[in-house]
Amino acid sequence: MKKFKRNKASKRQKGVDMISNLPDHVLQLILSGLPTTEEAVRTSVLSKRWRYLWASIPSRDADCTRKLTNFNESEFKEFVDRLLLDRSVDLDSFRLRCENHYDMSTVWRWIRDAIIRKVKLLDLSFSPRVDDDQVIRLPPILVTCDSLEVLRLSLSFTSTLRLPTVTGFPALRVLQLNSVHLRLPTITGFPALRVLQLNRVHLMDVDSVQPFLRSCPLLEDLSLIDCFSYSYEDPLSYSDEDEDVDVDEDVCISCLNLKTLRVHNRNIGTYTERFGYGGSSENYVLCVYLHVFCPKLVFLEYAGHSADELLIENLDSLKKAVIYPDSRAHKEITFESYGANTCQLFAGVSHVESLSLNLFFIQAISTARDSNGVFAKSLPNLKTLEISTTIDDYTMNVVIRILRCSPILESFHLIIEEEIFWPEVWKLDEVLTHHLKRVEFLEFNGEQQKLDMARFLLENGNELEEMVFSWRGKVNYHEKSMEIMKELLKFDMASSTVKLITLLKD
Repeated sequence: MKKFKRNKASKRQKGVDMISNLPDHVLQLILSGLPTTEEAVRTSVLSKRWRYLWASIPSRDADCTRKLTNFNESEFKEFVDRLLLDRSVDLDSFRLRCENHYDMSTVWRWIRDAIIRKVKLLDLSFSPRVDDDQVIRLPPILVTCDSLEVLRLSLSFTSTLRLPTVTGFPALRVLQLNSVHLRLPTITGFPALRVLQLNRVHLMDVDSVQPFLRSCPLLEDLSLIDCFSYSYEDPLSYSDEDEDVDVDEDVCISCLNLKTLRVHNRNIGTYTERFGYGGSSENYVLCVYLHVFCPKLVFLEYAGHSADELLIENLDSLKKAVIYPDSRAHKEITFESYGANTCQLFAGVSHVESLSLNLFFIQAISTARDSNGVFAKSLPNLKTLEISTTIDDYTMNVVIRILRCSPILESFHLIIEEEIFWPEVWKLDEVLTHHLKRVEFLEFNGEQQKLDMARFLLENGNELEEMVFSWRGKVNYHEKSMEIMKELLKFDMASSTVKLITLLKD
């Protein structure tokens, strides 16, 4: 009988862990790729080789709300202490979310330990306990930290944050503040700050906004998302009897190096009602008068409730503007009252290369009184235009007017929200169609009215290079897209090189 020799057992069969034999830096990369620090710490039980590997990872993450951990307060505190115990490795990032479970002395100690390890990014979410001081003053060790480049701070609307009145944060490039009452100092300095994001922030001293921005000479990106103001010394003391108190009126954004500005106020009423403010939510606005003076601004996004008076000056560098006003942000606003302001804003951005407008903007212009006086007479640089609109006599007259003001328009993105079509309003002269190179129908679903519009553009677009149909429904896309494409190919086409593209957008 032929005998078979048994092969030597592989290393795996002998119980040798091949992964554990990888170099330290490779294992550190593996651990850094795990979703949470807790999971990295758990690998310490695998073997002696893994016991302390997690401590060499330059990122730390502690979140008391994560269901995976299910820590109680004592266990979580011990866990965070353990994360910050070894000071031999510098930290790239430290993320802490502990809500109001711990007193401020404990929170500041954790932050101090991260700073001692030369942390570059701090992502903090906490709030004082009820018996703690609700006014938060950043500790000196944080203000003077020369390694910190990014600070994200999320508090609660029970707390007031006071920024330091002295120059600090020498290396800080990005500052994000979320859900807090904010008192801006009149004298401060962020010498390296380039990005400032304020989300759901109550600006308690709007007259300090401009001096604060002036103290950030390198600021390039500013976002004011659902920020609001009210002229109360103590916002929590507001009562229904105070409804007639004047709102702080003026906000000036004057930044010589600012390149990107976002102002969103879509959810002001939602937040003021959620956090227990009295009175009407219309009283809580970013400002009544907004003055923007930013000579190097390249991108402007303005959405939600608009200031009653908006002055835009010296925006000669502006290339792209997104204007999405929203009537829901202010119950008292009407198309008529907003129309003149809209036309003025439109004229202020008339030199951009890319412009996005929503339906409310189009409707406001259509009902504006004496809109001819301030309506932009020309959009000489406009190459890309995106519009959300209905198809009716009023809105289409505005859309056509905008198109006719755009002599070099190349790309037209169209979202049609409601279709009440009168073919006579789409009789355009050759000035419109002879320079258009690209048209995209967004949120397309095979509607006949949009196909009629596509037919007109194909028949008259001599320079048209591409027409895109971006479908919004997966089922209709798979069922109808090929059929629609066959119908489109039957149309007469002024351009022999035009490409018809159908795709499904997420």
